[in-house]
Amino acid sequence: MVLPMEKNKKIRLKDIADKLGISVNAVSLALNNKVGVSDETRLKVLRVADTLGYLDQCKASGRKHHYNNICVMLEEKVFKDTRFYPKVILGIENEAKINNYDTIINFISKERYDIPLSIERGKVDGIIVIGHIDDEYLKMLKSFKIPIILVDYASMSVNTGAVLTQNIPGAFKATEYLIKNGHRDIGFFGEIDAAMSFYERWLGFNMALKHYNIHVLTELCITENVEENALQNNYMAIADMLKDKEKYPTAWFCANDSAAAVLINALKYLGKKVPDDISVIGFDDIDICAMTEPQLTTMHINMVEMGTAAVKELLQSIQNPNYMQRHIRLPVRLEERDSVKYIE
Repeated sequence: MVLPMEKNKKIRLKDIADKLGISVNAVSLALNNKVGVSDETRLKVLRVADTLGYLDQCKASGRKHHYNNICVMLEEKVFKDTRFYPKVILGIENEAKINNYDTIINFISKERYDIPLSIERGKVDGIIVIGHIDDEYLKMLKSFKIPIILVDYASMSVNTGAVLTQNIPGAFKATEYLIKNGHRDIGFFGEIDAAMSFYERWLGFNMALKHYNIHVLTELCITENVEENALQNNYMAIADMLKDKEKYPTAWFCANDSAAAVLINALKYLGKKVPDDISVIGFDDIDICAMTEPQLTTMHINMVEMGTAAVKELLQSIQNPNYMQRHIRLPVRLEERDSVKYIE
């Protein structure tokens, strides 16, 4: 068990090294995010440094004033999704500027838990993580005692603020819309393990069918190997998935608009007409919805507001260390266009 050091005693790297039975050099490498130590060792060093008060000590000596910087972290693949997250980042940038804060973008690597230098050196006042982040990585970031808020993701085991969408109610409403348009053979199209939001939409889809006493027909649902093909608009790969299906739904609810767009193209390739043969509804209301043929009915999300809300919530924590961070769920609304047909 690691015990706190004597009150007011200055903590040294040697104190951390002695507690862990490792060299001072290894501690230095871990704290400075250098190669030469494993992620497991780095995490242990950060935890002991936090317990002993070393990080608070560094913060007290190196962060005597606000730097008015916000570190924005996201996976590179998230950044490549040019249809959704750039608008979230725009909301972050705009709200940060209004409050005289600058933003620093850093990419997350799944292979290594790199701590950005701006965080390590105490040069930022808050952290915004967009999309998924591993819990162990999140724990490492939290050990620096800098306020953190997540966007479009929430950890189940690490307590932070989060800005999310009403995914379950939104998916329920989208599925209900299909049902009220006469559809009973309804499928789900989207990779449910690719994102927390997709899984929540899968839950909302199932809840709507159950509410209306309609069985979920798994043979009508495609829940794997969709996301990468959707991002690349690889409709031929989707067509290969669909061509041997014995039965098609009368309508598909899609996990997001990118999936809906590639599905529409795949159906066209297979000679199916949307919505005459099969109706399609999406989620997000990205720009592509007005460009598909037919134009896509979808659930609208205010993506810019997601970024704006994240900065506002983060500033609450920066300005008040005792502030209890919240999970904020932004509303969605149906955007009715031409891709859903009423059937008798």
